[in-house]
Amino acid sequence: MYSIVRPFLMHAITSVHAGSGSEIGFVDLPIQREKHTGFPKIESSSLKGALRYHMTESLPEDGKNPERKKLELIFGADKGQESVTQASAIALSDARVLLFPVKSLRGVFAWITCPFVIERWNQEMSVHQQSIGKEVQLLPMPAPNTVSSDRLMAVNGRIVLEEYAFSVTVSSEAKQLAEQLAALLGEHCRLRLVDRLVVLSDDDFTDFVKLSTEINARIRISTETGTVDNGALWYEENVPPETVFYSFLYIGDVRGDGIDGLAKAADIERYFLNENKFPSVFQLGGNSTLGRGMMRTIWV
Repeated sequence: MYSIVRPFLMHAITSVHAGSGSEIGFVDLPIQREKHTGFPKIESSSLKGALRYHMTESLPEDGKNPERKKLELIFGADKGQESVTQASAIALSDARVLLFPVKSLRGVFAWITCPFVIERWNQEMSVHQQSIGKEVQLLPMPAPNTVSSDRLMAVNGRIVLEEYAFSVTVSSEAKQLAEQLAALLGEHCRLRLVDRLVVLSDDDFTDFVKLSTEINARIRISTETGTVDNGALWYEENVPPETVFYSFLYIGDVRGDGIDGLAKAADIERYFLNENKFPSVFQLGGNSTLGRGMMRTIWV
């Protein structure tokens, strides 16, 4: 069904609220999380909808614009078109976390990851190797509690992340991992990942991605009284800026006959990549009017 697979990274430029709906608890509006790991994620439906909205809204309002027909063939018919049926020619995987930013006593902040995340990346890349169409370099597997540089280290071989201290060592494997990840991010990220990478144990990483997200109190002010409306105080969770996710774009042939120049999977790949139609920056999730949810896409 899908003959081409293209992996890509998503680098959070701002805080991101990909919400899972309201819940009864301290956080009224939590983010989406994997059920079995508790790791932050972005569901494929949220990702696909945001990409389609961005690409559609950038077009002129003219309903006869040929670009709108192309997007319909790629993403499927709009739900408002009751007389039109057209299945999508692409699919997207849930976006999974690769690097998570955490406040550091030295160096401002660190990017953390863990063996489980690295192993899962390598496994998914290996599964899709043939469809990706090029050799994908797998990531090295450093030992837990290793760092890529001594820049984050305080004294006695320890680093302090949030309020927790860890005994760590600088390792060549962690440095190699940081260099490979920095190469994937390329010029899009100039915050020197090679000086900021920390590989924690799976359990410590899990604690940070569960407990170190942003929790913001939100209110709504009454225009009549100038004070908070009754019941208009809520708490909202966000993924912090600098978080790095990864996802896979699956491309198949257009359903039906297609149109000239857009019928096969290779045509869609060319449309997205060679013609630069796939957005390099787009908005995802809630609070778009507050500047939240700005994501940068980076092809692997």
